[in-house]
Amino acid sequence: MNGTQTLTAWFRATVETQGVASRSTLYTLVGIKTCRIVIMIAAFWLFAHMMHTLVVLTVLPTMADWIGLSVALLMAWLLQGEANRRTLEAKTQLLNELESRFAQHLAIGQMAMVGQQSSYYWQSVWLHHLLALANWRYDYQVQQYVAVLAPVIALVGLFMVNWLIALCLLVTLPIVPLFMVIVGKGAAAQQRKHFTALTRLGSLFTDRLKALPLLATYRAHGSELALLKQASDDLNDRTMKVVGVAFLSNTVLDFFSTVAVALVAVFIGFTLLGEFAIGPVLTLHYGLWLLLTAPLLFSELKALGQFYHQKAEAESAQISLANWVAHIPQEAFNAAVNKSIEFEETQYFSLQDEQGRVSAADLHLAAKDKVAITGASGSGKTLLLQALAGQYPAGYALPCKIAMLTQQPVLLPATVRDNLNYQQVYSTSLLWAVLAQVELDEWVRALPKQLDTALHETPAISGGQAQRLALARLLLSDAPVWLLDEPTAHLPAEQHRALSELILRLSAHKAVLWVSHKSLPQDWFTQHWQVINGTVITGKVAGQ
Repeated sequence: MNGTQTLTAWFRATVETQGVASRSTLYTLVGIKTCRIVIMIAAFWLFAHMMHTLVVLTVLPTMADWIGLSVALLMAWLLQGEANRRTLEAKTQLLNELESRFAQHLAIGQMAMVGQQSSYYWQSVWLHHLLALANWRYDYQVQQYVAVLAPVIALVGLFMVNWLIALCLLVTLPIVPLFMVIVGKGAAAQQRKHFTALTRLGSLFTDRLKALPLLATYRAHGSELALLKQASDDLNDRTMKVVGVAFLSNTVLDFFSTVAVALVAVFIGFTLLGEFAIGPVLTLHYGLWLLLTAPLLFSELKALGQFYHQKAEAESAQISLANWVAHIPQEAFNAAVNKSIEFEETQYFSLQDEQGRVSAADLHLAAKDKVAITGASGSGKTLLLQALAGQYPAGYALPCKIAMLTQQPVLLPATVRDNLNYQQVYSTSLLWAVLAQVELDEWVRALPKQLDTALHETPAISGGQAQRLALARLLLSDAPVWLLDEPTAHLPAEQHRALSELILRLSAHKAVLWVSHKSLPQDWFTQHWQVINGTVITGKVAGQ
């Protein structure tokens, strides 16, 4: 994404496709709200006429006047309700589409994408940033158009009735948006800083929750509590700055609009009393209508000021989401996620990403190949696996279904059956057969409800048992290629050896790419790839 690209241009290029968030919906909302303003101006005219008839002419308003005023107010009320209904419907549709697109990118990027940020960051993106884009689209952008059209319509009417008052209001009108922009820019900057601080505090808190056993071991509760309190106090200070700037923004808008309307009221009052004789002649009808209509010049601008924080939130969302809400054609998504090409013959390939983080030339992988991948920490081994899995764009991805096992297997807070049946439904007999293959059936049979035991209700599952359960999922996936990213990194030597031998035995008919810092027998592998600063070098590696 171009860093200089405006929010509107980015939204139009990235999100506004395939009929989603179409400009026709935007213009329809603008049209409904503008029609409501025109009807309100007409209602003001009828009301002022009725008051002139009652006070000056001392005649009761006619039934036609009452009916006309009632119909105008009813239409304005109905249009406001229709605008609210359409806004909610449009927001819901856009939010559902953004969530669907974001989920598609997560499905494709998976570990390569999620690992870039903390879990709290992704939670904030899902719960706040996607919603911020929907609010900006159908609150702020709609109000932008209305805030321009409403003063123009009101000024046209004011010029037709009293050009002098209209001219005075026209001169003072630019002051409101000028101060709104000045104060609003400060509010936007504070809002971005506040979101960054909130994300950091949330990430800090979730990290400490995950590290509770370590904190207990080293008795570091006191120091970490002090650190969290300091971070919380800093966030509170930033929150008060955001609130203070927002309050200043509303105060400035209210001050100038109130002063302008008050001056109009003073002028009309003194003119009706005969103290002034400047400009066109004013009657109670015209004066009351002018007094009721003048605030419309500022009310929609003030409403835009109230929505200004949504622009700052949407700009933060633009930075965070980048191209992760871009439309993915269904064919491309199916090809990336549901690969069905069988891995029957040797694949020859090279890969190179745009950032130069990982590259390889003249690699080949055949069915049942066993590849040892070595390299220093941070050299790009995990990135290579992610690229081959299609999670990281590097010009090549294996054109078949793959299964990946990492250092920390993901276990859901659900039953053993649900963990094995993730997004699939397998028979009970097949589940027991797979558990027997990974030597975990006896442990599961000893659980209170066996396959239907919730994992969080049992004693803590060991690292070796968690990896065996994840290994069972690999077997159920029936993928022809396994990508192993140090699956035994956190296991003791004995468990490392036992699990490694089990993996080797179960993957006899699979192609395996195995990253491991721990020693493995050379005769297990048919190839050795060494990764040096992101570059893959084939051949045997010294010391293997």
